[in-house]
Amino acid sequence: MLRSDWARVILAAGALCAVSPAAAADSSESMPPQPIYVTASQGPNMLGTATVSIRAARFSESWANAMQDATHNPVLLQMVAPARSMPPLQQVSFVQTRVNNAIRWMSDATQWGQHDYWASANQTLQTGAGDMEDRAIVKMQALRALGFNPNDLWLTLARDAVGGPVTVLTVRVGGRYFILDDTGGAPFLADTRRREFQPILSFGWSGTWVHTHGTGAIVARTASASATGK
Repeated sequence: MLRSDWARVILAAGALCAVSPAAAADSSESMPPQPIYVTASQGPNMLGTATVSIRAARFSESWANAMQDATHNPVLLQMVAPARSMPPLQQVSFVQTRVNNAIRWMSDATQWGQHDYWASANQTLQTGAGDMEDRAIVKMQALRALGFNPNDLWLTLARDAVGGPVTVLTVRVGGRYFILDDTGGAPFLADTRRREFQPILSFGWSGTWVHTHGTGAIVARTASASATGK
């Protein structure tokens, strides 16, 4: 994804984090009733955010590619084989390093002739190249192949104080959230980067969520509009 496209996504979704309960109440009084897309707390409620379930239609095709099963791909199985007997946190670290080393970085424009394309893990493993979304998707499928529960894995669009707009893999282990970014560094515990890392949208097997500090119906309605482009 090009940085300009990411900026538009971040600006649209990031505005939700500034909605206060008071502003939500004032705004909701002047708005007609609309559907509210809120579910039980299934999203990654990390760094003090609350996750609001939304219908992110604009990402439906991209996320469908990300969910394509690669857990039986022989290249992936060979890649993760050394980690089979490791404890979960070591498996997370292994996958972070292994995928970043194995998949060389290549832009979507060069590889696919598109400015924003989320390749399936099978496609990325076949070509051996991809951008940050593609490598995050391979990491997600690699952890699935190692037995991680899909409901503990999310593809997260975020804002990083240093790296700007980023796509990372969020992994829940023992009730804590670890971030696998595209820098090649070790996975980090989300809480240790409270001031530098801001999650915006998270995609998971049971839904899509926007991260917000606001509450109320206005947040859910605005989240749906921002993510769907409607």
